[in-house]
Amino acid sequence: MGIHHIISRGRMEEMRMNDEAKGKPAEIEKPLILVDRTNIGIFGRTNAGKSTIMNLITSQQTSIVDAKPGTTADVVQTVMEIHDFGPVKLFDTAGLDERSLLGEKKRHKTLQALKECDLVLLVVDPSDIDAHGGFSVENEVASLCRKYEKQLVLVYNVFSSKTGGIEQLEGQLKVCRGGIGSANSTPSLALDAHAEGAAEKLVAFIRGNYVKRERQRELLPLVAPYSFVAMNIPIDEETPAGRLLRPQNAVLDYLLRRMVPFAGYRMDLKQARSQSEPVRQQEKQRYLDFLSGLSRGPCGLQLVITDSQAIDVVDAWTPPEIPLTTFSITMINSQSNGNLVRFVQGLDAISKLRDGDRIAIAEACNHNRMCDDIGTKQIPRRLKEKLGINLEIDFIFGREFPPEAELGKYKLVVHCGGCMADTQKVGARMEDLLLTRVPVTNYGLLLSYLNGEKTLRRVLAPWGL
Repeated sequence: MGIHHIISRGRMEEMRMNDEAKGKPAEIEKPLILVDRTNIGIFGRTNAGKSTIMNLITSQQTSIVDAKPGTTADVVQTVMEIHDFGPVKLFDTAGLDERSLLGEKKRHKTLQALKECDLVLLVVDPSDIDAHGGFSVENEVASLCRKYEKQLVLVYNVFSSKTGGIEQLEGQLKVCRGGIGSANSTPSLALDAHAEGAAEKLVAFIRGNYVKRERQRELLPLVAPYSFVAMNIPIDEETPAGRLLRPQNAVLDYLLRRMVPFAGYRMDLKQARSQSEPVRQQEKQRYLDFLSGLSRGPCGLQLVITDSQAIDVVDAWTPPEIPLTTFSITMINSQSNGNLVRFVQGLDAISKLRDGDRIAIAEACNHNRMCDDIGTKQIPRRLKEKLGINLEIDFIFGREFPPEAELGKYKLVVHCGGCMADTQKVGARMEDLLLTRVPVTNYGLLLSYLNGEKTLRRVLAPWGL
């Protein structure tokens, strides 16, 4: 049953009429949407001036600049605001033409960054064309932009100290345009990064040539105004002091701005799972009293949202007429731009797993693991209990993700809600998994699935799945 069916039309009309009688506007405010940063990556050969371009945009020494090739050893990231454009994340990358073992490691990170970019700045030093031996690097970047549907612009980095005059420069640019396959159809800018006004010129070029693709989406499109959302938030040893986790905070912020009433509840999972029946019943009654109080109020209760690790208890204790879902499912739906069905389909792979198969459990954040950690402890234990087999499990934490060539060894990837990554990073991972035909599912979906088919159907029902 869709969430909007929980509140009857008669009830909604009654509330609307009451508001009009009190002089309140009958129209509901337009839903709040989350806006992503635009990811802008700077790519090219070693010593093309990529770090100089990075520093030009940020107006500070964000990247180290040196005449020695290969100075940028890792992807340098920074965030900033470009006026009349919006929030951006900038990537300064290593040169793609380093031919060494270390260079290959740099190359992997550089190409991974490209997959996460919305706009690619391909930096070319036109005075260095004789040393290029062709335009293989530039054409590779252009080809990858077409493959991954990234917007591309060319920045010809004109070094004043190297340029032999305007006629020589024009000849160099002509050679570049002839050697780079898409150069004639790609927006380009010839820029002396050290000239007065270069920063303004570059930013204006970016503003004028990037076409924003709207990825705005509602975090909780399933909720309606007037009726309560209850957040059941267990707090354990891994919960940081003094603040909520990002999914919980994101939901809170969304509901506040959407003017949806909400109530917070802390369930004691240790008591809820106690071996003592009186202790369990006392905790259950406390929770039911909380729900009952909300349901009896003038607003009513439209949804309970809880941590994935508590779904076994919360599903069993929440009356069946109250819709239920989890923070992890909410976040991965948002972070994948509404592609929740892809993660649901990934659950099909679980029944096909065999003894010795390799899977990956991936989290986008970094933190030390304590006690009964959901990724390293709970999910492996629950899978073994459910399937009765021994799986080889790799744990992938933080911003790193295996390259396409290594993903094929996995029969399944189980991903967190992705709350500490941007949608571009999550999208790049999903694209790699799609290309390698590796199924992917999500923490919240998997734990609900392992709890039983009814639980899975219940947490998906609010999303229309």
